[in-house]
Amino acid sequence: MILHVTCSTDDNYVQHCMAMLCSLFENNKGHEVHVHLLHHGLSNNSQKIIDILAFHYNNKVFFYDIAPSTLEGVALNPNHTWLSMTTYYRFLIASVISLDVKKILYLDCDIIILQDISQLFKLKIQDYGVAAVKDGTPFDLKHRNVMGLELNDRTFCAGVMMINLQYWRENNCEKQLFDYAREQKDNLRMEDQDVLNYVFRKKWFQLPYKWGKCPLSVAQLDNAQKWFDIKEYVEKPCIYHYAAHVKPWLDLWFPDQHYYWHYVQLSGFPNPQKTHANRQLRIRIYKTVARYIINKYIHPFIPDILELIIKDLYYIVLFIINIFRPSHFKDLMLKRWSQKYGK
Repeated sequence: MILHVTCSTDDNYVQHCMAMLCSLFENNKGHEVHVHLLHHGLSNNSQKIIDILAFHYNNKVFFYDIAPSTLEGVALNPNHTWLSMTTYYRFLIASVISLDVKKILYLDCDIIILQDISQLFKLKIQDYGVAAVKDGTPFDLKHRNVMGLELNDRTFCAGVMMINLQYWRENNCEKQLFDYAREQKDNLRMEDQDVLNYVFRKKWFQLPYKWGKCPLSVAQLDNAQKWFDIKEYVEKPCIYHYAAHVKPWLDLWFPDQHYYWHYVQLSGFPNPQKTHANRQLRIRIYKTVARYIINKYIHPFIPDILELIIKDLYYIVLFIINIFRPSHFKDLMLKRWSQKYGK
């Protein structure tokens, strides 16, 4: 079975792309993998080391050089300094790749594959544009409106997408994506992900969370899951997605970053480097690590009655602190009300 996979990168991200591709090849040795790599001006040396990696596993890589003019009129959120315009290349997948390819798996480069992915290619998604894992957005009312969502609509993470290319071609999705990206460029909070959620709202297939496990998360609590879904997410995730700010190549430690470094070394990437985390980011991640350790190893074993007493004492202190701060007090009161009566 030939597995068609696509990703995008530039010379700054090749180390991470190599780790992702190595994990893909290593854990899918029973299949021939064809990687369709979207880039602009990727150096000959970068292309060579990627080719060597694919050849080692008897797989193939096809390089597509995307002209910058194709992305005219789209923009990045200025706060997202880690992103480049390559994030929009995925909009072009249906037109740059051969018409013979009907389905393709898109993968971000901050991903490590831990299991066989062939089952994704067997999904019956003929009525959907993409299959993906549920995301936690929107962030606020404006963000919801930008994505054109109703109150109960779900959103998906665009880092792992099983793409139905036939649906994209039949519904002219590329034009829809670029038109909306240009129209909303100053309003987008998450760039291409916002646009994809707008175009495919109500037309995406939800994957189990094991296809996008996040770092420093114990388990996804979603009533739509079965117990085996939770078990698989925790014990046998298929894809590890180092989303947001917790990147495994930073010069600090956090649980499960070893997957990344294992596959970087295995890939043969020359002289892999760590990226320095500034003080603000370092503190932010250490807080997240501490919260994760407490939630996973301590919190479940605290007696319920003791936890109730601690929570009550905590809120009494908050009440005293905020009683003379009207706006904070109102927020605290509303939060407590929703906790008591919103279940």
